[in-house]
Amino acid sequence: MTEEVGRGTVLAGRYRVVDALPSDLDGVSVWHANDQILDRPVRVRILQSGAVAPALDAARRAALVTDARLVRVLDVGMHEGVGYVVSEQITGASLAQLVERGPLTPDQARAVVGEAAAALEVARRRGVHHLALRPSVVHVSADGRVLVSGLAIDAALLGTALTDPRATSRTDTVDLVRLLYTGLTGRWPTDRDHDRDTSVQPAPVLDGRPVPPAEIAAGVPNDLDTLCVVTLGPHEDGPHTPGELVHELEPWGEIRVGRAAEEPDEPAGAGGAVAAGAAAAAAAADRPAAPVRVARQSVRSAFDELPAGAPRPGTPPPAVPRRQGVLPATAAPAAAAPSAGPATYPPAVPASLPPVAPTPEPEPWDSGPAFTDDPFTFVEDEPETGRRFDPTALVLVIVGVVVLVGLVFAARALFAPPVDDREPGAGQETAAQEDPATPEPAPAAPEEPAAPDQAAGPVPVVASIRTFDPTDPAGERVENVELAVDGDPSTFWFSYTYNRPDFGGLKEGMGLELALAGQSTVSGVTLHVNGTGGNVEVRATTAEAPTEGELLASGTLSQDTVLTFAEPVQASTIVLYFTELPTNAAGQFRLEVTEITVS
Repeated sequence: MTEEVGRGTVLAGRYRVVDALPSDLDGVSVWHANDQILDRPVRVRILQSGAVAPALDAARRAALVTDARLVRVLDVGMHEGVGYVVSEQITGASLAQLVERGPLTPDQARAVVGEAAAALEVARRRGVHHLALRPSVVHVSADGRVLVSGLAIDAALLGTALTDPRATSRTDTVDLVRLLYTGLTGRWPTDRDHDRDTSVQPAPVLDGRPVPPAEIAAGVPNDLDTLCVVTLGPHEDGPHTPGELVHELEPWGEIRVGRAAEEPDEPAGAGGAVAAGAAAAAAAADRPAAPVRVARQSVRSAFDELPAGAPRPGTPPPAVPRRQGVLPATAAPAAAAPSAGPATYPPAVPASLPPVAPTPEPEPWDSGPAFTDDPFTFVEDEPETGRRFDPTALVLVIVGVVVLVGLVFAARALFAPPVDDREPGAGQETAAQEDPATPEPAPAAPEEPAAPDQAAGPVPVVASIRTFDPTDPAGERVENVELAVDGDPSTFWFSYTYNRPDFGGLKEGMGLELALAGQSTVSGVTLHVNGTGGNVEVRATTAEAPTEGELLASGTLSQDTVLTFAEPVQASTIVLYFTELPTNAAGQFRLEVTEITVS
């Protein structure tokens, strides 16, 4: 069909075909084109053969999904019997091109696959799946933006049949983990027919399963190695939706591995110094710039560089009182330097430092003669002066005794039995003596409040719990939901993590349905949550109609959220509908329920 569509062809009177691009699907050609109406570059896929009609229908469904990480489908149509799909232009290199130079660093592989998984989770919630993920459809632009192309279209062209939502979500999730494996090792773990045409070297296989990434590349973290081994293993383990994979990979940092899609690869071997220099420059561009180092000078080297005799900077010695000493100034130091006179120690201050304020002259220590200027003259100890009496300790002891006595009297007054000041009459005293075995009043009054509780019915017991999601019939995070009612506050069930408390704008809410052991009288619900904020509503209804029925209670979530009903109700199921997410200790918008009790 290349005779009908080629360079210069104008599709639908609007898109002028410019240059051909490589394609890894049979019967599909990819072109650079120009939208002559909006005057912008676009990417056109010409569907020359195969399942053209299903592919065009898949492209229309993919156009309904809006996410910055998914290549936007701009137009779908037919031109002289040939189908075409117009999308935005892809400016980033594919994962297959990025690993040609070697594996990515673990943090970059985590970030690239995490962004792709977040995009496919958005598509999954709109009922659209990729089902044909491979290294050539994940692109990273020079500014760190991840783009996933071929959503739903490639699977239709390959003839991949859609199955139930759980199986399709699991397929995309496993393929995302295979992309993670490729980023960590530079190898692609193949397991389907369309994988044989990939441009990435296949991964080694042991016992029918890919060799763990840590055995191929050095420095692979334990969590990523375990995630790949478990998900690509023989059992249905690991995450089952892209959203669960996002939770396994988060958090991740900035992406720095992107380059232009049209950047040519330099030839290796005898290419001369020019090719080697270009390759080195490209490799240097991928590496982060070296930190700028500030020249520093140590204090020791500054002292070593001072000329002989120059005063060194520092703290000057303490000033010495200038008084006439008791002993004569004819000691050995004076004899050693007769011309210099008594030794003095002026403070040495550098010119660059501010002048040091002179030390004030201390008060006389005694009434005798003054000290000499030589601080080393005095070696004898002065006789100890008498110590003055300090009454502080005595006062503290007295106060402590007074406080102790006061505490004793207060305790006796508090715990002593009440004393009746009235003297008993003769008749009273005689009656008490004559009938000492008079029985006390029967405790009939305390037993009366128990009657309403017995008539209220059995204590409500939670028989089972399940999650529900208005946008997903399977529910949200259905695994481990029993941890919310297992009686162990150290375990908890948690929802997906969102970027906003309103569930990222993807839905109005989600909830938990509590099935009681028979019809019971319920007067309240207590939630123990790791976090604060958000909102929850309680109704005696089912997960199929979570907003129907009377609103029994609502409130803001906290670590201990007690929701008491205005009047007890008879119910067999209780629904907790969360319309806004709380914030956990890590600052994430996620619901973490440690325990739920019904009273």
